Amino acid sequence: MEATLNRARIHYVREGEGLPLVFLHAGVADHRMWEPQLRFFSQRFDVVAADMRGFGQSELPAGHWFPPDDVLGLIEHLHLKPVHLVGCSMGGGIAIDFALEHAERISKLVLVGPGVGGRNFGAKYPELFAESEAAEKSGDHRAIVEADAHLWLDGPRRQPGYVKDPIRKLFFEMDGNFDSDWDSAPIDDIDPPAAERLQEISAPTLIVVGDEDAPPIFDAVDLLMENLQHARKAVIRDAAHLPNLEHPDEFNRIVVEFLLEG
Repeated sequence: MEATLNRARIHYVREGEGLPLVFLHAGVADHRMWEPQLRFFSQRFDVVAADMRGFGQSELPAGHWFPPDDVLGLIEHLHLKPVHLVGCSMGGGIAIDFALEHAERISKLVLVGPGVGGRNFGAKYPELFAESEAAEKSGDHRAIVEADAHLWLDGPRRQPGYVKDPIRKLFFEMDGNFDSDWDSAPIDDIDPPAAERLQEISAPTLIVVGDEDAPPIFDAVDLLMENLQHARKAVIRDAAHLPNLEHPDEFNRIVVEFLLEG
């Protein structure tokens, strides 16, 4: 399905009935990273997963844009009541920004290995990104995705190739939006940034993190746990940045129990 939101054509999928549950994907993925969740959660919820603009099948028109506006536009287009919002990595950062801008639109918040706007946690760990930076300088698209897979799919402490097909094959299909002209479509940030406003978020929040994720993610999780009013943390063992794909049954159980709590 497609909707034109804020001058951009946005692709999304929708399954099931019940309370609305919206999934926001990571920056190394698109809506397909949530396939194991679509099948499971659509048995109890009205599930929506979209490709953010510039990812998957959604377009990236030139001009400034603000990701929470696209999330709001999709919610309004589908006439959804307050939603449960699940975001991974980049999607987690967008979910946080959305919770700050539109608190009345959220019931519960699930953040999976999230980023936090206004804080560059990766600056402490330049060695983690050396492989990716070298690949980008070479312009070798395959090498870029290989580097991303090592850091984010396998995790920096596990051997390259640790995560096997079909997950690996899906990652290589999703990652690498090399046709998107990001320079012509800069992203506007909230001001003040999220890192300075986390105490404003009142929605019950579940933070899910894989124990093999990258150190900057652990730093982000620590900041969130210190500052969010109603947050709890769940750690999934033997999982890196996409624990919902590595251990879908465990992820689904943890999240559905949180969402169904009174």
